[in-house]
Amino acid sequence: MANTAFPFTEAIYLRAVHILNSRTRGQWHSDMVALRAAMDHLIASEYANEMDQFSDVFAERLVREGGWELQFVPDYMRDEDGTVHITHEDAKALLENWPDSTRLPDGFPDQKISDIEALEEVVRLRCKSEQKGPPSEAQAYALMALEKIFTIDSLLSAAPQSPTSREHPADTLLRATAAAIEAMEMVCAAERGLVLEKLPADTVDHVRRLESEAQEVARRSMAESGARSRWANSPKTAAKQQVKECWEMWCRNPERYRSKKEFAFDMLSKYPELENPETIQRWCRVWQEEAASSVTTVPARS
Repeated sequence: MANTAFPFTEAIYLRAVHILNSRTRGQWHSDMVALRAAMDHLIASEYANEMDQFSDVFAERLVREGGWELQFVPDYMRDEDGTVHITHEDAKALLENWPDSTRLPDGFPDQKISDIEALEEVVRLRCKSEQKGPPSEAQAYALMALEKIFTIDSLLSAAPQSPTSREHPADTLLRATAAAIEAMEMVCAAERGLVLEKLPADTVDHVRRLESEAQEVARRSMAESGARSRWANSPKTAAKQQVKECWEMWCRNPERYRSKKEFAFDMLSKYPELENPETIQRWCRVWQEEAASSVTTVPARS
C-alpha cells in the first residue's frame, strides 16, 4: 500500500487482512467484483423503487394541492386565466422530464442507500437463500473494507499535490476521509461477524432479531423527527400560517379583496417564500370548506 500514512488506513487494512487469512489474495479480487456487482444492482434497484414511490406522491400532491413546480407546466395545460388543468399522469410526465436539474421538486430523492447498507442487505439475502459458500459474512465486510482502502490509495496516488504546500486538494481529502469512515464501519462489522460465527445459531438469531427491531424503531423515529423538524422549520410553513391569518381577516371583511386570485397575488407580494398563486387559491378553498362545515361566514366563492 502506497498511502498507509492516511489516518487509520493501515490499521484497517491489517484488521481486514487478518479476517481474510483463509482466503488467498487471488480470491479477493473475484470476491470483491461479485460483491460490488450485487451491491450496485441493489442500490440502483432501491433508488428506482424510491423514485417510483416519489413519482406517485409528487403527482398526487401536485394535482390536489399544487405547488411551485406548476410553473414548469406547459402553456397548453393552462386556461385563459392561467389556471392549470393537470392530471396524475401529466404530473408524472413532468417529473420524468424535469427541466431544471439545479432546482428539484420538494422531497425529491437526492440520496441513494450507502455501500454499507447495501452490503448488509446483500449479506442478508445470501444468508436467507442459504448460500453458505465463501466469502462468509465477516469476510464480505472485510473485503469491502479493503475495497475502500484501495480507493483511498488510488485517490491519493492520482491527485496532484500543491507545488507549494505538498498537500492534496480538499475535495480529494474529503472523498478519502469518507472512504476511511466507511472502511472503519465495515471492518468493525466484519469483526462483529467473527464473534457471531462462534455463537450458537439460536443465540445469533435472537441477537439479529433484537438488532433488526431496534434499527427499525430508530429509523422510523429519525424519519418522523426529521419530517416534523423540516416541516416546523420550513419558511413556507410559517408563511402559510400567516396567509391563513390574512384569509381569516378577509373572512371578517370581505371587501378587502374581490376574488381569491386577487388575494393570492397580494399574498405573494407579502411572502416571497410562496411562489405559486394557485397553491394559495387551493388553500383558500380548503379553508373555506372547513369554515363552511363549522358554520363560519366566508367570502363569496369566485
